[in-house]
Amino acid sequence: MALKRLSFLSSFALGIAEIDDDHRRLIDLSNDIADAIDGGDFASCDSLFATFMAECRAHFVREELHLKASGYPEAAAHAFEHQELLRRAVETREYCRQQVLHAQAGDCYAKLVDFLVADILKADIRFKSYIDVVGYRG
Repeated sequence: MALKRLSFLSSFALGIAEIDDDHRRLIDLSNDIADAIDGGDFASCDSLFATFMAECRAHFVREELHLKASGYPEAAAHAFEHQELLRRAVETREYCRQQVLHAQAGDCYAKLVDFLVADILKADIRFKSYIDVVGYRG
């Protein structure tokens, strides 16, 4: 059974081009990982996961600069959430490295999707609500 793919929806957009572009890229990478898993290409999966992690780290640095520049009162808590998400992603990657069956790799992919959802749909939506009210000051 093919893994579910993600799509960037307009409702995910914060209105900050570089952050929205990052989110699109992370979603695209997650879909590339799903393609590799579905194709049984676990070497590519690991390489893609390394790229995904690097992109996440760079994205979090950029996003945290925007949080601070906007005077977002939850900036420190949001940054802490980023660190927790990275920790979970590192654990997920390690778990993926140890798996060989499609079903088990699919579980890893589900964790990756949870990672993205936790960042884009939970933490970032709170920031979006804030800038919708006070305006973006970046």
